[in-house]
Amino acid sequence: MDLVQVLFLSFIQGLTEFLPISSSAHLILFSDFFSSNIQSLNFDVSVHLGTLIAACVYFKDEISQILNSFADSDKESTGKKLFVNLIIAALPILIIGYFVRDLVEIFLRSPEIIAYATIFFAVILYLSTKVKTQHSQLDSISPIQSLIIGFAQCLALIPGTSRSGVTISAGLALGVESKVASRFSFLLAIPTIGAIACYQIISVDFASFVAEYKSNLLGILISFVVAYLTIDFFIKFIDRIGFMPFIIYRLVLGASILLFLI
Repeated sequence: MDLVQVLFLSFIQGLTEFLPISSSAHLILFSDFFSSNIQSLNFDVSVHLGTLIAACVYFKDEISQILNSFADSDKESTGKKLFVNLIIAALPILIIGYFVRDLVEIFLRSPEIIAYATIFFAVILYLSTKVKTQHSQLDSISPIQSLIIGFAQCLALIPGTSRSGVTISAGLALGVESKVASRFSFLLAIPTIGAIACYQIISVDFASFVAEYKSNLLGILISFVVAYLTIDFFIKFIDRIGFMPFIIYRLVLGASILLFLI
């Protein structure tokens, strides 16, 4: 990979991982457009680590709250409730994803699938925004709701769905306030991306990873900075801008892909 590709892919991964527009779809489309499979496993590990670190740093207070709760005898503490909910929500995709990952690679990475998924889940996101808000606090999310969000996250295995988009949609559909649904979605990214990164690290050839250390370090750094800024912007301004810009973007992107394929 040359420097321009490293910079571009790192930026795209950092930007799209936490926006409801699907990072996998953009990276697949970019590779298809240039008729190359430019994204290596080594680089995948790097950008996933970058976005993972960004989420951990941004939500350091919540992580600290969870860690401190283990020394607290109160079983109903906010930290313990959040920890349990995140584990419950993360389990479905970790289990289902492990068994279907090869099928996804073989059958679901086509531009047609990406186009239809991009449009369909744009509609789902739009409909979800119409549900009346009932839960305005992170600790008001129940284990059952967490499990529903977790099963919804499994749909993100389909390129074009968007992990953050489908989990936020599920939260909104359950009556969770937009900013709270977004925070829970981004916190859920930590165990989810963490598990993906760990699996990839086990699979990677360590010698080749070290040999490409310049590209990998740059990928980590850029994806970290862009992802952190993206999370910060989204959390602060989602109440003002709403989800409509992302819905419109998805519809335009999906329609453009279909028109290009005709």
